Formats: sequence, C-alpha cells, structure tokens
Amino acid sequence: MSEKLKEPQKKVKPLKTVSIKGKEYVQVNERLKYFREHFAGWGISTEIIGGNENEVTMKATITRKDGSVASTGHALEDRRASYINKTSHIENAETSAVGRALGNLGIGLDTSVASAEEVEMAIARQDD
Repeated sequence: MSEKLKEPQKKVKPLKTVSIKGKEYVQVNERLKYFREHFAGWGISTEIIGGNENEVTMKATITRKDGSVASTGHALEDRRASYINKTSHIENAETSAVGRALGNLGIGLDTSVASAEEVEMAIARQDD
C-alpha cells in the first residue's frame, strides 16, 4: 500500500446550511469562506456579460493557480423582481454567479448547486 493512502485524511467540517422548505442549502458566504481557506492562490473574477436597463447577466469564473479555468457560474437578475433588486440587482447577480461557480467546483453541494440566497429569491418571486 502506498504511503499516501496510509496518511490520515484531514477532516473537513461540513458547511453551515439553512433550511428552506425542509431542504438544506449552503449560503454563498459559507462557500466563499471554504474556497478562501482551501484553495489558496486560486482566483474568482466576475463580469457583466449582458443586460439592459432592467436586467443584468453576470458570469463568475474560478481559476486555478496557473490561471486555467476550473469552473464558471452565471446568474440573471431583474431590478423589477424584488424591493432589494431595485437598487442591488447587479450585486445580487454577482453573488449568485459566484455561488453557482463555487457549487460547480463542488463546494457546498450536499443538496443543491443552488445557494440558499437563490432559493429564497425564487420563492419570493413566486409569492409576488
């Protein structure tokens, strides 16, 4: 058996979740903290890739130390969708895109790629 297999694995504590309609979701800030702690030297960048006066589409890209792309995530937000989006639809799109990129990297995937924030916003839109 190789020495590598004999080494004890570092115990990774589970990420904090919030329960939404009986299902657990990881918030973006928890995914981001995990990423910063365990992926030193990697990067996250965001860019607006589309939109108009009411909507914005954001792309988040996660890069490895060598600059190669490890994952991406996209999000669209409409300023008319909620009271918060009236002033913060760009910020919400960026947060969602980052959360999805981190989810696509495998961080916080216990139940869903969607973050708690994404699910809460979707539910709020259904209630309108």
